[in-house]
Amino acid sequence: MRFTSALTTCADWTEAAEDLTRQVRARLSSGRADLVLLFLHPRFAAHAQPLAEQLRINLAARHLVGCTGAGIIGDNAEVESQPAMALLAAELPDVEVTPFRVTQEELEEANGPAFWHYQLEVPPARNPNLLLFADPFSIPSIPLVQALSEAYPDAPLIGGLASGAQQPGENRLLLDGDVMEDGAIGVALSGRIVMRTIVSQGCRPIGEPFTVTRAEKNIVFELGGQPPLAVLQTMLPTLPQNDQQLARTSLLIGRVINEYKEDFSRGDFLVRTLIGHDPQSGAVAVGDLMRTGQTVQFQVRDAKSADEDLRTLLAKECLLPNAAKVRGAVLFSCLGRGEGMYGTRSHDIKMLHEYFGPLPTTGFFCNGEIGPMGGHTFVHGFTSVVGLFAEP
Repeated sequence: MRFTSALTTCADWTEAAEDLTRQVRARLSSGRADLVLLFLHPRFAAHAQPLAEQLRINLAARHLVGCTGAGIIGDNAEVESQPAMALLAAELPDVEVTPFRVTQEELEEANGPAFWHYQLEVPPARNPNLLLFADPFSIPSIPLVQALSEAYPDAPLIGGLASGAQQPGENRLLLDGDVMEDGAIGVALSGRIVMRTIVSQGCRPIGEPFTVTRAEKNIVFELGGQPPLAVLQTMLPTLPQNDQQLARTSLLIGRVINEYKEDFSRGDFLVRTLIGHDPQSGAVAVGDLMRTGQTVQFQVRDAKSADEDLRTLLAKECLLPNAAKVRGAVLFSCLGRGEGMYGTRSHDIKMLHEYFGPLPTTGFFCNGEIGPMGGHTFVHGFTSVVGLFAEP
């Protein structure tokens, strides 16, 4: 198994294709790639078809999968301020590569796991590793991720929502020789390959956990028998000054993933945004469906918390067996992270390489990130998702 990556900021698409080819082709031991993951800035969208085809020819690629992104990640850099293009080329002996496409009509027709096993032509017995990229304008990502997670409950599933478009039809999804403006595309990798995943939400809990005692759809009316706003008014003055300030500008809520645990800490929560409140009733609206009986805790996010969270997760991953056998990586980061949050460029990819060395890496800044937590796969926000490709 061999990976190589490249990044270019050439403004002309033909020059960009040649630049990527020059960087990658000499590093391919066989002279051809079994899979190319390609991510490009929306400025190249009009030329996505000839660009993808040129790279497929130049790299003798069996399969090419990718999409557009408002920011591009490759090699050791995250490019947010100018058009760029990046790819990861993989030689995958003894690995079965199965690309697939999903339309809105298929999602509506789906009637259980067997539908997806047939549609994707990937039986669960293959133990696939799944990468998924979707257009947020044309297909609902949460039901799609839920459906694929149910169809492949033991499969690592990561990816992201294409970004950079201002209206429907502007994003591009790349699948071998086809370029689509809607739906979702992906690839299943089976055989002698393992994809290890890291999901860094970059948050930390504040205050104490509470039980949701009344909720309907995405509205929480009571926490521990009190309106959420009353809980906050009591809790905030007891917090350190810095946390009080963060709570005014970046307050979120996390619901516990595994309710069977007795103690909760960072990483035990699925973090969701607070999208509104009602001053009269004291209720809050959450960017997710909520139910009575769930355990929740308020969260804050800032650059320091995000740095600590990602650093902790990477350090833990380095201690696992086969860490030395990681050969390549993908990084899918939220548009709300990057230089705007950290105040410095290329933070997450540089930290990844700090722990794992100069891994061939590619990815993009997403409109939503897909990754597993607590045995379930979710669509996240303000998150960085890392996929590490290793030998078994």
